[in-house]
Amino acid sequence: MTLLNEETYQNDRISDLPGNVIDVILGNLKIRDQIRTSILSTKWRYMWTSAPQLCFDQDLFEIFQHLDDPNTVISKIITDLLMGHNGPIHKFTLFIPYNSYFKITMEHLNMWIPILSRKDIKYLDLVNDYGQVYQMPYIVLSCKELTYFKVGGFKLSIPPNFYGFKRLLELHLVCVRFESGALENLMSGCPFLEKLNIELCDGFEYLDISSTTLKVLLLQLSDDMKSICLKKAKNLIDFTLDANHNSLSDSIKSLPKLKRFSLVRGKKNPYAESIPPTLLTSSFSSLEYLQLDDLNLNDKEDIVFFVSVLKSAPGLIEVVIKSHNDNDTSQVLDLSKELECRSCCLKFQTVDIYVRANPQYAMSLIQFILANSPSLKILTFNCNSKKLNARTLYRISQDLLWMKRTSPRAHVKFLLSTFP
Repeated sequence: MTLLNEETYQNDRISDLPGNVIDVILGNLKIRDQIRTSILSTKWRYMWTSAPQLCFDQDLFEIFQHLDDPNTVISKIITDLLMGHNGPIHKFTLFIPYNSYFKITMEHLNMWIPILSRKDIKYLDLVNDYGQVYQMPYIVLSCKELTYFKVGGFKLSIPPNFYGFKRLLELHLVCVRFESGALENLMSGCPFLEKLNIELCDGFEYLDISSTTLKVLLLQLSDDMKSICLKKAKNLIDFTLDANHNSLSDSIKSLPKLKRFSLVRGKKNPYAESIPPTLLTSSFSSLEYLQLDDLNLNDKEDIVFFVSVLKSAPGLIEVVIKSHNDNDTSQVLDLSKELECRSCCLKFQTVDIYVRANPQYAMSLIQFILANSPSLKILTFNCNSKKLNARTLYRISQDLLWMKRTSPRAHVKFLLSTFP
């Protein structure tokens, strides 16, 4: 009997873990698995009812999609779990997938959000990918302790008595339809915001971001956008821009602390038109990471632009270039002058180059980088295997092997991928 008790105690060590460790374990489990922990032991029977993180994602909706009325079942599950929860809920995630049988309604949010606001909610993620855009109820704006807020697939307006999110550090807005002035009112109520994502939102043509605390910014612009102003975002260090068919406004004159910059340009715009010269000359001197998507390595203007970027960013350490141009060209371009840099000394440590089609000019660029990067550690060249025959692949691998390199530690990886 004594041996049995000792063995039982040893096998139930998980029940003696510190409370914060148990919270982490429960917080990393999906709802169904959280409830299943009730069978571990008598001590764990009701622990799931105080889990500080609740996540209702696509997996939950798939479980009940075969029912005649999944909408009623799912809404009852979420309501019961919130009503029966015994402790604080620091993190709440609700993702309604596209073509789901569940339709979120104002009644649901008006029932759930007040509970969360009383449960010390700090991380709120509400994404409605169902396809029908609903009005976000004002009650969501009552969660004053939020440090993270993500909202997607809703209409959003800001009432005159909006208190603001005084503790908010991170804000994600995805496919949100703003009423007139709503975005500016929302931003003005977040005085300590450090990270902002705005993706394919509409309801405004001009974007003026005046946050002096902002450090990370991601913008994926809609076709309606006409200009961006970042005059007061002086502390921005990480900027990602998906410009679609837009060019950057000249109002972005200086980002003096910028260290990371990623750009997906509009396909109709040359790169030289996508970035204003004022930004290139005033803000790239401190740049350490650069990613350029859709850089056309078969286009002389894009090559010239890239070399001008290198001259404006002497501190670059990591570079990512993605060339998705599918048009093979029979035109022979002489790039020797553009890629000539007698006194050039690049500080690259890591370079990644992705090429979908003709690798001819990418090879010239690689030769230039290897010959002028004494600190280079690894250069990865990734080609589309469907576009190249075996003879071409062999020739590329041999050319890469014999290219002159100034860094004794430089390692070149030649990879083949299937690009979408």
